[in-house]
Amino acid sequence: LGPPSGCRQGYMGGMAVPTMQYAMQTPPHGHQPSTPAKVGYMSPAQCSVPSAMECWRWGLPQGAVVVSAKPKLQAALVAYDKMLAAELKAFTEACKKLGGAVQAQGGAVGELFAAQRSMLEKALKVQRPTMEVIGKLASGETQAAMHKVEAACEAAAEAPATLRPHTRMVSGAMSAMGWVMVDEPGVYVKDALNAIPVYGRQVRDLGGDEHAALVQALTGLIKALRALVEAHFAKGLVKAGEGLLDSEKYTYPAMDIVQSYRLLVTNKLQPFLRAARTLPPPAGSGPLLSNPLERLAALCDAIFLAQATMIDTQVTKLRPPPEEALARILEPTTEVLNDLEELEEQEHGAAGPFQTHVQLVASGLGALAWVSVASPPLYVTEILNSVPTLSDKVSALGKEHAEFAALYKDLLRGLLGYVKEHHSSGVHWNPAGKEMAADTWGESCVLPPSSGCRTAEHGQSDGPDSVGEGGPV
Repeated sequence: LGPPSGCRQGYMGGMAVPTMQYAMQTPPHGHQPSTPAKVGYMSPAQCSVPSAMECWRWGLPQGAVVVSAKPKLQAALVAYDKMLAAELKAFTEACKKLGGAVQAQGGAVGELFAAQRSMLEKALKVQRPTMEVIGKLASGETQAAMHKVEAACEAAAEAPATLRPHTRMVSGAMSAMGWVMVDEPGVYVKDALNAIPVYGRQVRDLGGDEHAALVQALTGLIKALRALVEAHFAKGLVKAGEGLLDSEKYTYPAMDIVQSYRLLVTNKLQPFLRAARTLPPPAGSGPLLSNPLERLAALCDAIFLAQATMIDTQVTKLRPPPEEALARILEPTTEVLNDLEELEEQEHGAAGPFQTHVQLVASGLGALAWVSVASPPLYVTEILNSVPTLSDKVSALGKEHAEFAALYKDLLRGLLGYVKEHHSSGVHWNPAGKEMAADTWGESCVLPPSSGCRTAEHGQSDGPDSVGEGGPV
């Protein structure tokens, strides 16, 4: 890329920037688009040579136009830098005074804000940025830093108990960083801000100025973030670039999200359920009055059905709901997890031949709570890594039991692959979906028996194997 000969040039950031329309030349890295129009060139003073080259380097889709950031957007970056130098610095200093897992988490938060600052600088140079482009820019460094924040929270479970509420408070507050993917970021950040006192009160109750200082610094940081997005991105990052969601360039992958979960159920869950329902007791076991694996299989079927229904009828059709509504949406999944816990306790008391099998499955299915965390891949990975201890005990009971354990681990690996692909930074709600009406928050998302889906008791379908578009999974 380069300017025509004789093109008048201005200066931006110490580099020469042409103020005329660009001529088409061979772009870097061997890429060769067919026409300037397909790459989306702008004219007078809106394209710059470095920015256009960066467009190729970032791998932005054809049709994205790289332009010099407008003054208002530059002001947003200036405001972000001020927040990093003031509120973020105060927060990280407060973390250092507490040390341990809190200090490590403070460093990860610093990386997270720095990564978002870099992402914003790139996003604001794209005219008409779509959610797809923003999501692509938000991955990588930003996602890796968020994983570190969550990892520090997990590490605190092994640390002194006095630090656990601190890391949980910080981890919850960092959900505010997802504001770049929503239409009303001010409201989104406010929800995260209002959640700080949940653990903040526990932190303050420990006494000591350093504990209170952490709560105050975190609150100040999220307040500063809220003020920034309300001032510069009131209607979201997409509209800040003077671009609305373009249905021709970006389509929310609702069908992919639903079909991938359908394949998870068919290819991973169903083989495991068949193995569970036909597994004989270990050699040398006495006669069984009742088989707990039948109840276990029914609960596994039920929890995946509840989650599939939620994904199909709500996640892919609604915008991110308020916290109060989300709790009601998750109720069917939560209820089955509670039933699994009760079954595990019953088997532990009975000391039956399938006690370890039930314990293995019940502990692993906690992974289905990925819908309530900021980093589902990290969460599911942690649970998957804890499975081998119990699965090895089950496998030692014989060939069929080893197959049971292998199929279960394969199911969890399939779930990990699914969340990595479709929900890497939390549940992927539909940014162009409908708002959830307040009067529907209490409605259950359990399917009626006539829906044609599998039943929890028998694992069979009352109707056809596949469901038409718009129907339940």
